[in-house]
Amino acid sequence: MSTFPSIPLQTDNIPQIVSASEAKNKFGSIMTKVDEDKKDIIVESRGEPKVVIVSYKEYEKLSGLKEQERRRELLIKLEALRERIQVKNKDLTPDRGDALADKFVREVINEMAQEKKIKFGDK
Repeated sequence: MSTFPSIPLQTDNIPQIVSASEAKNKFGSIMTKVDEDKKDIIVESRGEPKVVIVSYKEYEKLSGLKEQERRRELLIKLEALRERIQVKNKDLTPDRGDALADKFVREVINEMAQEKKIKFGDK
C-alpha cells in the first residue's frame, strides 16, 4: 500500500465571510484582522456578497492593476483610431499633414486667447 505525502492546504488566503450586522458590530476587530493578519473579509447582506474589506496595501495593488487595464484599453482604442485615420488619409503628404496640424494649433491657441485661458506677453 502506497502512501501519499501530506500536502498542507493553504487556508490563510481564503477570505472570511461575515454578515453586514457582524461587520458593523465588530468593525474594529475586522480592521485588525485585515491589517495585521492580511485577511480579506467578504461582507454579505441577506446571504449575498456585497463588499470586500481589504488592506490599504492590497487596495493600492488592485488600483494599480485597474489603472494598467484602463491604459491598455485606451491604447487599443488609440491604435484603432490611428489605423482608421491612416486609411482615410493615405493620400495625405507629410507636408500637407504638417500644414494642417499648424493650422489647427493656431486656431486652438487663438480660441484659448480669446477666452482668456492663455495670455501672451504683457497683454
